[in-house]
Amino acid sequence: MRILLPITLDRWRNPIATLLRACVEANPEVEFHSYSGPLSSEDGELAKAFWALPNIVKSSQSRLVFTRFDGVHTASITLHNQAAVVAAKARSGGKCRYLSTINLEVGPADGKDWRLLQIAERLADGFVSVSKAAGAGVSKRCADRFLQVIPNGFDPDYFDPEIGDEEVLPETVRVLEPGSFALYVGALEPRKHPEFIVELARRQPDVIFAAAGYVHPDGKHFEPMMHSLPNLKWLGHVDRRCIRALLRHAGVFLFPSEREGLALSVIEALGMGLPVIGQPKSSMPELIAADVNGNMHDINDIEAWIASMRKYLSRDAQQRQEFITQIRPGIVNHYSWSSIGRQYGKIYQQLFG
Repeated sequence: MRILLPITLDRWRNPIATLLRACVEANPEVEFHSYSGPLSSEDGELAKAFWALPNIVKSSQSRLVFTRFDGVHTASITLHNQAAVVAAKARSGGKCRYLSTINLEVGPADGKDWRLLQIAERLADGFVSVSKAAGAGVSKRCADRFLQVIPNGFDPDYFDPEIGDEEVLPETVRVLEPGSFALYVGALEPRKHPEFIVELARRQPDVIFAAAGYVHPDGKHFEPMMHSLPNLKWLGHVDRRCIRALLRHAGVFLFPSEREGLALSVIEALGMGLPVIGQPKSSMPELIAADVNGNMHDINDIEAWIASMRKYLSRDAQQRQEFITQIRPGIVNHYSWSSIGRQYGKIYQQLFG
């Protein structure tokens, strides 16, 4: 079985690429083809071992002209992906089949993304979604082709709270007492509401906030805000090793996003035993259980966010360790990438075999 993954696969902080790499690693009997384009030194180093796997072929546009595939698997809706699907189907005389993983809620108000989803719904032979929320619309419109929900996941061997790695933290964070600061990890873009993190910091000048992520093209106006307060430490785009250390060192994870397929950063935080505060919207109720592994509040109720934050930031070392012991095993059991990759293997056999 030969499957095309039309994405730059060796970018370790890209959640879409991470999902598809898990599919490659968990299904050694399948031959995968994809592209290379590492962004960071971590990407370049980890890519060496990944491309050495016997079931992954580093491809190129010119090579694809002469390659026929049994299936194409995408986990994002882009014009590039749809073009790759059309070309693969044409090369195979229509025999190549298309599996689309839906990673985000998309509706008629979303303009280009909605139009691309409509194309995907015409082209796809099967759908999987990463959450009930992400798949709600597609599962109704394409009920005969919607196969199942398979969540996003994380690497529990890497995101392990027993790994002490604080030396990679920026000095402004390294000097802080463990468990004493609030953490936000996410892109600066409107749907993730980074401006709310700024407002939380403004209202609580006695609390330190750390924030990391890349600047989305639609969110450049947020970056000056992240530099506007002395108690808000904007770290920019950092690698996974720094993210892991931040998760281990923080006291609470803040994620005020309005809409998520199933946020990989939230799963990583929970896997590290860090409580999460988010909104009771989109897929967040599928991850956060109130007063069990975090809390959910609307961002219009900022006082509730502040109260939950301070509750978690007041915990001592023993209480934080007890929380890890209670929360992490269930997250590892349900969201490990190896388990999720094997679930996709069954889908491949069903759809492409």
